[in-house]
Amino acid sequence: MIARWIAVNVTVVVIIAVWAFSKGYDSSYVLIGKIIAQAAFMLYLINLNMYFVFLLIRKSTIRDVKVKLAKISKKMMKYHIPIAITASLPIGVHAVIMAYVRREDFWIWKTGTGVLSLIILAVLLYSGLLRHRKATGKRRRFHYGMAFVFFGIVILHVFL
Repeated sequence: MIARWIAVNVTVVVIIAVWAFSKGYDSSYVLIGKIIAQAAFMLYLINLNMYFVFLLIRKSTIRDVKVKLAKISKKMMKYHIPIAITASLPIGVHAVIMAYVRREDFWIWKTGTGVLSLIILAVLLYSGLLRHRKATGKRRRFHYGMAFVFFGIVILHVFL
């Protein structure tokens, strides 16, 4: 099961990388922006996978699997916030580079979904901050929901 999970993650990253670079790039700035975005996407994917680790812990009926996943999740949670912050900084750099390079195309769909994803990212980070300060079920569900909305918009952004 874990091998399949890793295979899906690697496949998603490879498909997005191949798609992004097959579209070509206008300048070296765009190439740098795409590479920065790919690195940030991988970090966000690591954080998103934490949800699935917790889901497997809840759904598994085998105690050894639950214990092993609980140990993994305990290590992962120490790095959840630093990974989120580290991934958000390159996204900001990516946005600045793309806005600089493609100023005249600001309101096309690709840029529109990028701006929307930045707004959702801000809400996601704020919900994570609230959840970090005081963890409640409502805040947890909202944070998870925003994470999946953000991921969906980013996937849409990539493939437009």
